[in-house]
Amino acid sequence: MIDLDSAAYSTVSTHQTTNTTTEQSSTATASVKLDKVFMKSTDSILKIAELILSLLVFLCITSNPWHSYVGGGWVQFNSSSCMFTVLILWLLLLCRVIYRLPGFWMLYILIHYVVYLVLYLISFLICAIQAGKYKNNGGLVATTVFCFIILIVLAVDTFSQFRRWQESGGKITVRTTTKTETTHETEAEFF
Repeated sequence: MIDLDSAAYSTVSTHQTTNTTTEQSSTATASVKLDKVFMKSTDSILKIAELILSLLVFLCITSNPWHSYVGGGWVQFNSSSCMFTVLILWLLLLCRVIYRLPGFWMLYILIHYVVYLVLYLISFLICAIQAGKYKNNGGLVATTVFCFIILIVLAVDTFSQFRRWQESGGKITVRTTTKTETTHETEAEFF
């Protein structure tokens, strides 16, 4: 005979963890802080490469003794303005300030990259033509090479910005990941 009062009751506990990624297009919810995820992203790496390459183009064209006669002023202006605007954009994205600013920033960033892609194409053509005219000028050849490399980096970044702009509908979205833990307890009547 089984005594029901002394039957072994058991409690089964299950634990479930759910990760949910949500995108908010509200600019008021983004806090201004250092974005460690952005620092490791390809977007940040491309911007750092653009900064370094713009600095190299600026230094190479400045080292050319005839830079003011061969269109070097244009290349200097283009490289320095690209360097400063990319630095400002990188800092705004790194500190998450851009998420609090009003406007269609994805479109603004896309236009920025299209404009600098065209400006660097013109700079590349100027340097390539002038390097062909003036022989034994390492500064112009190096500037031409770095202009070509930055053209490739800018084209990749412009394409990725275009894809982001297309996906977001023109608004910058803030990605947040929330972790939800759910515990269910069920009680069995007896064995």
